[in-house]
Amino acid sequence: MRLVRRETDVDLLTAALEISRDGQSDVNFPAARGILQRAVSRLTHPVTQAGSDLEELKLLSRYMTEELGLHGESEYLADPHSHYVNQVLATGRGIPISLSLIYLHVGNELGIPLEPISTPARFLIRLPTDQGHLYVDAFDRGRILDEGECIDLIGDLASCSALEVRRHLRPVDERAVVIRMLQNLKALFGGREDWSSAWKVQTRLQLLLPGSWRERRDHAVLTMRAGHYGEAIDLLERSLAVCPAEDRLFLQNHLRQARRMLPECN
Repeated sequence: MRLVRRETDVDLLTAALEISRDGQSDVNFPAARGILQRAVSRLTHPVTQAGSDLEELKLLSRYMTEELGLHGESEYLADPHSHYVNQVLATGRGIPISLSLIYLHVGNELGIPLEPISTPARFLIRLPTDQGHLYVDAFDRGRILDEGECIDLIGDLASCSALEVRRHLRPVDERAVVIRMLQNLKALFGGREDWSSAWKVQTRLQLLLPGSWRERRDHAVLTMRAGHYGEAIDLLERSLAVCPAEDRLFLQNHLRQARRMLPECN
C-alpha cells in the first residue's frame, strides 16, 4: 500500500473507494470514476475559456452542486454513507471531507491546482492565486470564500482566534487526508458501538500510524470488542508490556474479558 510506504503520489480517489469497500461489499470503482470523468469532460472547455481563477472555481462549484447535487447537512455527519465517496456520488449527500475529495479530484484533473486544507472544524479546499488564496466550502454547496471570510468561518465553528485558525490554513498531504477520513469513521462507529466496523477502520489506522501508542492501544481494544478474542489477547499482552501507567488498568480489564470470552467461542 502506497500510504503505508509513505509514498507521495497516492491516488486519493482510490484510497477513498477502498475505505468505502470496508463498509460495503459492492463498491463499483469504474462507475465512480466514470461519473468524475464525465465531470472533467463537461468542464474542460468552459474552464479553458475562463477568464480568471475565480471564474474557474465558480464553474467547478456550479457543476458539483447543480449537476452532481453535492451538498452537506449536519444530520449527514452521523450517516456512514455520507462518508463513503461512492455513496456521496449516488446521493449527493456528504460530509466536508468526502465532498471536498470529489472537488479535489475533478479540479486537479482539470489543471486547477486545488489544495486540501484540514482545519479543526471543517475540511476545505484552497486555490492559490496571484491575488491571494481562495477557499471552497464544499459542505456549504461550494461556497467560495476569501481568506478573511475563511478565517471568520472557522473561527466561529471552532471557537478559536484568527491566529489559531491561520496555523491550520496549510495544505496537508494525501496521507493526512486519509487518516482524517478514517478517524471520522472510527468516531462514528465507536459512538454507535459498532465494534466490527470500528475494528476494520482501526486496522487501517494502525497500519498508517504504527508509531502511535493511541492507535496501537485502540487496535488491541477494538480487536477484543469486535470479538476476535485470540488475536486480542496477543495484542493486549504486548500492549501491556509497554503501556503508560494510566492505561494499564484499562488494558488489564480488556485482557481479562478477552480471556473469559475465548473459551465460549471454541
